[in-house]
Amino acid sequence: MPVLGLAVVLTVAFPDGRISHFGPLELNPQLRVLVAVPLLMAVAVGISQGIAPTPIVFRNGRVLAVRAACYALTLVLSWGIVLLGSRLGTGLPLAACLRNLLLLSGICAAVGALAGPVYVFIPAVVALAAAMVTPGESSEWAPWSMSFRETASTEQLVVAAVVAVVGLALAVGDPRSPGYLRRARR
Repeated sequence: MPVLGLAVVLTVAFPDGRISHFGPLELNPQLRVLVAVPLLMAVAVGISQGIAPTPIVFRNGRVLAVRAACYALTLVLSWGIVLLGSRLGTGLPLAACLRNLLLLSGICAAVGALAGPVYVFIPAVVALAAAMVTPGESSEWAPWSMSFRETASTEQLVVAAVVAVVGLALAVGDPRSPGYLRRARR
């Protein structure tokens, strides 16, 4: 929840803000803050289940349902933060924010499921770095276009939704924590 809290603070403080520099690197064109905020929310989705200190003893439908509900709740809260930004700011590209949120949430959730919550931030950092070093308008599928472009095509939204569904399904299944196998009764 602290990551979602930071996303809310950035959304409320800079609804129309733009990022012109990232350290020594100049961003051209400038990046809207609210297009980048889904990077934080994707990390929140990725770690939403991986921080529980209690191991799952037996895997059953209830455990999977609770995990799915937790991921869904975090994703819905994240989308609510994006909608808050659209109310506070002007001309927020909701489709681009949804693309970024779905795409990176799926990837971060999958990384959290396979490698652990400690590594969830890596896809967001790699996506940001790749987007900063690629040319701006080269292709609809270039890292810059998939992260920073303020418009999203239907194809991009479909790909982002598929990545989110696959990543969240993997996270709900949680292959790193299978629980204990039940013994057969004699």
